[in-house]
Amino acid sequence: MGRSSRVQAGENRARIVQVASDLFRARGIEAVGIADVMKAAGMTQGGFYKHFASKDALAAEACALAFASAAETWRDVARTAAAEGRDGAAAIADHYASVRPPSRTCPMIAFAADAARRGSGDPVQRAFREGVQTLFETFADAVQGDPTPEAGEPLRSRFAAMVGSNLLARSVQQEAWASRAAPPAS
Repeated sequence: MGRSSRVQAGENRARIVQVASDLFRARGIEAVGIADVMKAAGMTQGGFYKHFASKDALAAEACALAFASAAETWRDVARTAAAEGRDGAAAIADHYASVRPPSRTCPMIAFAADAARRGSGDPVQRAFREGVQTLFETFADAVQGDPTPEAGEPLRSRFAAMVGSNLLARSVQQEAWASRAAPPAS
């Protein structure tokens, strides 16, 4: 395989993962078939197995990509808030509560049901678990001041309230549930 062919293969793989991430976030892993992903990526279904061993392998990468993208966005939001003298965690909560298209659903919400049905050694479950941990650490890092270990439980509760509010807002289709996504720090 020539260099340009390897580069093109890498670009194709990245496009498939991005498209799958968007589709899985919008509709769930089980509701999206390989044919759906490949068609949305502008490729043939037969080319799928040149890139991935299975749909689960793709789902794990798509899940990890969604979390990595969310963490990067959260860090950007927190940096901007800090530069403006605002609380980073509150800025993340405000950003998190904003309305998004289904393909940009929070990965904690989008992949939760699929991850919950899988065993702890499953690649999708592992990507989900690691992604949640990364987002929590990103949120914790954004808290102004020194988040001591004693502050961990209230911080975890604040994070869970933010995620739960978003889930309820999406589920009952009432934005008011997300308008106070994270209770104020105590």
